[in-house]
Amino acid sequence: MNMLWTEKYRPQKLNEIRGQSGFVIDATEWVINGVMPNLLLHGVAGTGKTSAALVLAKSILGDDLESNFFEINASDDRKLETVRTKIKDIATTMKMGDAPFKIILLDEMDGMTPDAQNALKRIMERYHENVRFIITCNHRFKIIQPLISRTANYNFSRLDVNNLSHALTDVLGSEGLSQYSNGEWEPFIEGLNGDLRRGLTELQAAHASGTSLKKQTQMTLEPYEIILRHTNENQYDNALKEVHKLLLQSIDMKTMCVRLHDVIIQADMHHTEKFKLLRIVGEAEWRSNNMTPKVLASWMIGQMV
Repeated sequence: MNMLWTEKYRPQKLNEIRGQSGFVIDATEWVINGVMPNLLLHGVAGTGKTSAALVLAKSILGDDLESNFFEINASDDRKLETVRTKIKDIATTMKMGDAPFKIILLDEMDGMTPDAQNALKRIMERYHENVRFIITCNHRFKIIQPLISRTANYNFSRLDVNNLSHALTDVLGSEGLSQYSNGEWEPFIEGLNGDLRRGLTELQAAHASGTSLKKQTQMTLEPYEIILRHTNENQYDNALKEVHKLLLQSIDMKTMCVRLHDVIIQADMHHTEKFKLLRIVGEAEWRSNNMTPKVLASWMIGQMV
């Protein structure tokens, strides 16, 4: 079975991390000096937060990685008891070998309850000499302020078109595959909206199935076409259900808004209605930085009535 390209081409060194130069510069200094602060890496899905955390841990801990690095999906283990038992047990036991400290990666921290985050704050302060935390999240507003203020914050932004194109072109070269024509490649790259993970997934899927990039993109946009069809037919409850399905698939509202925008632009509808929907989707994308996803989904569909 072929390995997923998202894993095969995951960065292994700091200088392989694309598009996050501020983090790479600082992380390189931490590795040289053998120190690092507690970190909060935030930003939309697919921008490399988890990959960057793994690379940094490997770079600092080296041969002692296995005994001193712990990864916890905070969205799954989101209860207060997880902090009081599992995380506290790791923080209170001594590091192994020559590692400067233990590192705990709390992935998808925005799924952890406020009470659990408050308990984590106290552990972070008390056991600072023995452990460092790397927190990742898509929605920074879901992290309590005391944790934000106790961590070095790095916003992982979407890759620009050039960075994204170079990264995926390198993958095609490594796989020994032919490059695509500009007429097919450029719309594909622009449609990814800076999401490298999505680009790798769709590129591998297109190659494996012999599907054109245009057809692969159309398949990705199909759920958003269904949402638009429901709203056009005044079936707003069904439209909201489709949005909730996408949220359960860990697709953030910002990404949904961008893809809905693409579908609306291509839709055959009266320009007055089209620009009304574009205005709503645009405002929803702007609100996505400050509103919880389910509330924002209801607001967006409600505005389309």
